[in-house]
Amino acid sequence: MKYPLAERFLAPQGEGLYSGTQMAFLRTVGCSVGQGICTHCDTDFSRTIPELGGGVYEPGELVAWAGDCPHVCLTGGEPLDRDLRPLLTAFADAPRAVGLRESPLVHVETSGTRHPAWLDAHSQPRAQGMHAIAADGTLSWKWTKLWVTVSPKPGYLPEMVEHVADEIKVILGGLGDGPGWPTLDDALRWAAAGRLVYVQPRNRHSEVDGDNLREALKAVAAHPQLRLSCQLHKFIRTR
Repeated sequence: MKYPLAERFLAPQGEGLYSGTQMAFLRTVGCSVGQGICTHCDTDFSRTIPELGGGVYEPGELVAWAGDCPHVCLTGGEPLDRDLRPLLTAFADAPRAVGLRESPLVHVETSGTRHPAWLDAHSQPRAQGMHAIAADGTLSWKWTKLWVTVSPKPGYLPEMVEHVADEIKVILGGLGDGPGWPTLDDALRWAAAGRLVYVQPRNRHSEVDGDNLREALKAVAAHPQLRLSCQLHKFIRTR
């Protein structure tokens, strides 16, 4: 199995619970939702970009590149459009492969429009907010630690938001103007059900939209059960 990546880079996470945490980012090529729906999408995932580390890689190459970084983020595009099991297995083997003390926590950022069967190939309860998932799709001794972030896009599957997600990220106003985008009411409903929910302003390609940020701040002030995600990377000018 080989994976086409638009880019790969090391940077602090800018969104959600792990904001500020250094991660090895792997941005997969392609997205089944598409920029025809996400008309305000701020990333280029349509092709491999060699000057940004993009290319077609085997799992072992990506494990070696990530090295001793304890957090790896699979983003896109839509990473769940691809069979991630070989890659997850490789990261589960990272302690033996690259000498880590323990395998990295793999973060998967998804639109919630895909629910691969292997994601539920276990009956283990969550531990410390992490899924215990058999990376090869079977119940075995080898487990990959996952943190699943769902930022729902039109066509999202309710079970991905309500049962699979470790955190939910609602972009106020959505990234497009059509129907199907989650609203503040949806965010409040999910938070009331005990989910970890962030609201995030829709920002420009490389900078923060001040008006939208103020609206997000108002939402969090009025509804303290919600948390603010403000895209830290656009403040500190990293990818």
